[in-house]
Amino acid sequence: MPYFPDIWMNELLTKTDIVSLVSEYTSLSPKGGRLWGCCPLHTEKTPSFSVQPEKQMFYCFGCHAGGGAITFVMKAERLGFNEAVEALAQRAGMELPDEAEDDRLRARRAYKERLYGACKEAARFYHAQLKSDPGAQAREYLKKRGVDWATAVRFGLGFAPDSWEAATGHLRGKGFSDRELIDAGIGIRNKAGDGCYDAYRGRLIFPIIATNGRVLGFGARTMKKDEQPKYINTGDTAVYNKRSNLYAMNMQKGLKGELIMAEGYMDVISLHSADVTNVVASLGTAMTREQARLVKRYTGSVYLCYDGDEAGQNAALRGIEILAAEGLDVRVISIPGGLDPDDYVRRYGKAAFLKLRDDALTGNGFRLANMASHHDLSSENGRESFALKACAFVSALQPVERERYIPFVARKSGLSVEAVKAQCGAAGPAAGNIIGKNRNTKSRQRGETLPEADKTERMLVCCMLTGSENAAYAAERMASEGIDFTSEGLREFADALLLAYLNEGTPDMPAILSGLERADAAAAVLSDEPVSGDVRAVADDCVRLLVRRALEAEMDRLGRLLENAEGPEKAEALERLRETGNKLRRFK
Repeated sequence: MPYFPDIWMNELLTKTDIVSLVSEYTSLSPKGGRLWGCCPLHTEKTPSFSVQPEKQMFYCFGCHAGGGAITFVMKAERLGFNEAVEALAQRAGMELPDEAEDDRLRARRAYKERLYGACKEAARFYHAQLKSDPGAQAREYLKKRGVDWATAVRFGLGFAPDSWEAATGHLRGKGFSDRELIDAGIGIRNKAGDGCYDAYRGRLIFPIIATNGRVLGFGARTMKKDEQPKYINTGDTAVYNKRSNLYAMNMQKGLKGELIMAEGYMDVISLHSADVTNVVASLGTAMTREQARLVKRYTGSVYLCYDGDEAGQNAALRGIEILAAEGLDVRVISIPGGLDPDDYVRRYGKAAFLKLRDDALTGNGFRLANMASHHDLSSENGRESFALKACAFVSALQPVERERYIPFVARKSGLSVEAVKAQCGAAGPAAGNIIGKNRNTKSRQRGETLPEADKTERMLVCCMLTGSENAAYAAERMASEGIDFTSEGLREFADALLLAYLNEGTPDMPAILSGLERADAAAAVLSDEPVSGDVRAVADDCVRLLVRRALEAEMDRLGRLLENAEGPEKAEALERLRETGNKLRRFK
């Protein structure tokens, strides 16, 4: 996250009234001490979007987005933190800090602008070449792949002539230096070290464009059958990092609903050509956490649509883990016959592809299907091996999910549903005590249902909001039991609260919200009713429940470990299971 001086940031937040800001996007009406309106971040008919002027924060009880002014602009305009701050500064009539006075910062920013300029001019050059006589081969290639000229223009496609200095020579003529061309990834330094030559030659060009419309780099595909590598991509530069960008994300600003994630440039272009436009692709890399966070700014639902071969399926498994870790709902579109999405949609059309989307597997359903595909289900040993692994996986799921997948495991393994249920422990643990029974700790989200662990952690942060002494008490209780928040957003908010109590006495909530990467979690807590009654007793209940759940999870893990353990490993696991069971009895 970029650095902005605290004094400057405080001035920006002081000049930014969240009521005025949000009112530019939706109409607000007062009710019950808050302002309410239809959420500008998702489609709804009944107002569930609230603004609390005294806290300078918003929270939607429908889509659960929340935070301060900066977070609102990030979500409403699909901007990154830096871009949102710049937008608010422009709105408030403030200049960005430091750069006017700091020569190094000014020079660095100016140089990056030169690299952006070089990439933009290179994209224009490549596109012009595609339209010219030398680009006839590339145009014919696109035609064979089902890409019409309107689509080529929409994606800014281009052609790099099979020449050593076509692009670099053109850009030198526009005033760009060899160093700038090399640093932008357009040129490659020659062996003599006194110049550069074209990075891409005789290839179809795919400009990589940021969500703000700036050209960052390029993908280049060979049109020769046996030439390797098939694709050459711009490496990381001062203006481009492939881990933090997605191809065609610049076309998703008005996205409503789910996003489809494909592997390659041509997958995206072919699907767009078939009028399936909510599609992006990773950039020559496996799914990254940074890309998942970028996706989360646009939607909470993702369909992975990778190639049907083994590599594509393995990439889907990795993608599920990364996207789910960011709280995204993930489904997997399975392409039959080992085809990739590009081949499939060109061969069978839009309707057939959308049918695959409608039949997409959940993330866990795909994991189980993939697990089954790696076992010989025609043999008794293969079915038993699959059943044991599948049941170990299913047993770790929530009871509702277990109920969903047990019939699948039974069908694939040939076992009875009752046997699979017994192996999975489908009955699950008995429901525990309710936090803070007989105290004012009722559920407050309007119809919102949360996992018990999430409710407990949120309640614990509510306790910390009641004052510095209660916050310190809750933190000490957690430390003494060796537990921490499992929610990264709540952990980040709790840490910020403790630091604010230590340094300021009274937390500056707008400033705290502006500095959080996951402000939604903080906004959800701040939208709860305050904890009343014996706050420390409530905190004690929360800590006990979190410890108990951690121990129950460890018991489940050790139980699964015992299924395949032998000899000394089994003896050690049994001892640890007894020890954990003894600890658990203290918290029953």
